[in-house]
Amino acid sequence: MITVVGLGPGSKDALTIGVLEILKSNKNIYFRTEKHPNVKYLESMGVKFNTYDNFYEEYNNFDHIYKAIAEDLIKIYQQEGDLVYAVPGHPLVAEKSVTILLELCKENGIEARLMPSVSFVDAVIESLRIDPIEGVKIIDAFDIREQVMDKRLGVIITQVYNKFIASEVKLALCEYYSDDSDIYFVRAAGIQGEESIRKIKLYDLDRQEDIDYLTSIYIPKDLKGPKDFKDLINVMSTLRSENGCMWDLEQTHESLKRGLVEECYEVIEAIDEMDDNKLIEELGD
Repeated sequence: MITVVGLGPGSKDALTIGVLEILKSNKNIYFRTEKHPNVKYLESMGVKFNTYDNFYEEYNNFDHIYKAIAEDLIKIYQQEGDLVYAVPGHPLVAEKSVTILLELCKENGIEARLMPSVSFVDAVIESLRIDPIEGVKIIDAFDIREQVMDKRLGVIITQVYNKFIASEVKLALCEYYSDDSDIYFVRAAGIQGEESIRKIKLYDLDRQEDIDYLTSIYIPKDLKGPKDFKDLINVMSTLRSENGCMWDLEQTHESLKRGLVEECYEVIEAIDEMDDNKLIEELGD
C-alpha cells in the first residue's frame, strides 16, 4: 500500500495524531520536500525520511517534476513494498504530484490510502477571519494565466514563492483589478512567531522582501470594481425584463435589420476615416 499523508500548513499543532503515528511507525518514508516548518519537529520525534528536493534541480518545469516523483514512488513500491509519501498541507489541495500518483496507483492496481491534514487554505482562512461560504476561489500561481477572475468572489492565490512569480501574478491581476487595489500578503499562515499578514497595494506585490515558499495572497471580493462581462449580461437582462426598456422589449430580429444596415455603413465610414473614437462609438451603437 502507498499511504499519502499531509504535513499541515506549517504549525506542529496542525499535524493530526493519525499522520504523526504513521510517520513514527514507518521506515520507508518519502517527503516531496524537506522545505517545511514541521520537518525539524518530526526529526526530533525520530522520523527518518528521504526527499525529492533533488528533482527540482534535475527537471526544468513543475509538471515534469511531479510526474517524475509519482513514477519514482510507483517504482519504489514495486521493488520494496509499502511506503509513505508526505506532502505539505493537505494531500488533495494544490498537490499535483498526489493527483498523478493516485492515477498511477489506479492504473497499476496499487492500493492507495489518504491521510488528510489541515491545508494551507484552512490556515489562510483562519488567519484572515474569512468565511468561505461567502465565496472563495483558490488558484495556483502557476495557472494564473489560465484563470478568469471574478470580482464577486474572494481569491486566494497560492505558491507565490518568489519575486518572479509575484510579478507574473501582479501583471495577470492588473488585467482585472486596478493596480492600486488592496490585497492581503500572507506569509507563514498559522505558524506562531512567523506569520505575517499585511494589506498592500497590488502594484507593490513583487516588491515585498519576505516572499518565499510560504507566501499566498488574498484579494477580497470587490463589487464596486471595474465592470466586467457579467455586468454587461446583467444590464442586458434588466433591459429585456418586464420592467426594462420598452423600446428594447418591442424589438425583434426583423425590426433590427434596418438599423443594423445603417450602423454598418457608419462603422465602415469610421474605419475609412481611421477615426478610432468614432469607431468605438459606432461599434457601441
